[in-house]
Amino acid sequence: MSSPLPPAVRTPDRAGSIATVLQDNILSGHYGPGERLPSEADLCAHFKVSRPTLREALGRLTARGLIASKRGAGGGAFVTRPSAEAASQQVAALVGQSLRTEGNAHRPFLTEARIQMQLGCAELAVLRRTDISDLRAEIDLQSDFAIDDAGFAASIRRMNLALAAASGNQAMTMLTQGLIDAEFSLPPAHGFPTRVRARYLSYHVRLANSIAAGRADEARAALIELWGYENDLVSGAVDAAPQVEKPPKMRDLRLPPVQRLTPRPTSTEDE
Repeated sequence: MSSPLPPAVRTPDRAGSIATVLQDNILSGHYGPGERLPSEADLCAHFKVSRPTLREALGRLTARGLIASKRGAGGGAFVTRPSAEAASQQVAALVGQSLRTEGNAHRPFLTEARIQMQLGCAELAVLRRTDISDLRAEIDLQSDFAIDDAGFAASIRRMNLALAAASGNQAMTMLTQGLIDAEFSLPPAHGFPTRVRARYLSYHVRLANSIAAGRADEARAALIELWGYENDLVSGAVDAAPQVEKPPKMRDLRLPPVQRLTPRPTSTEDE
């Protein structure tokens, strides 16, 4: 038996409002994974909208990874079990909606939240001695100052995602990725001239070296200093920042080999 229908909505963007109502019901567990939503006819009658409007709303839920449609007998719109990527996209959408203001006014809040999550990710990466080859690849790319600003910004985003993945914690990875996607969906707050790239690269090299060497305190320090520098960039105070020499490429760094932790055997009680 289908679950009761959610409350009807009456707003100008009917498709968006319907999608929000159904999304809230899915995320709250009103409609569980694998459960079929009410039929299109029932939803159209309930929300008092045309079939094209309803299908637009369902299309938005499909794009967010919350439902999937099945054709034929027994078909319809079914609630999915979101993947890690879909869950991250949902976090980004919810954060963006709740902090939506003009311009980049909420960027500092997103950056602050992202850095706080990354501090934990870096500590876990040190603890678990995870592979940081993805971090190394992005640092090597960033050391090529010939790439354009869009390429450099994309590399920063990928490096942030790689740090989250290095934590080995799927929940933290999803949340951090959602914050990163929300932050990087905003218009660029600044460009990446050579001096700015050198500063970013110096922090990234310190971060990677610290993780590889097992020094969590130094990894935290690099992230916190990077946070301060990003705030200076957004506020326009970056001109007061000291110049730095171009840091070495990743291939010139002497990083210790990655050591993987082996799971501790599960103890069993004597019978």
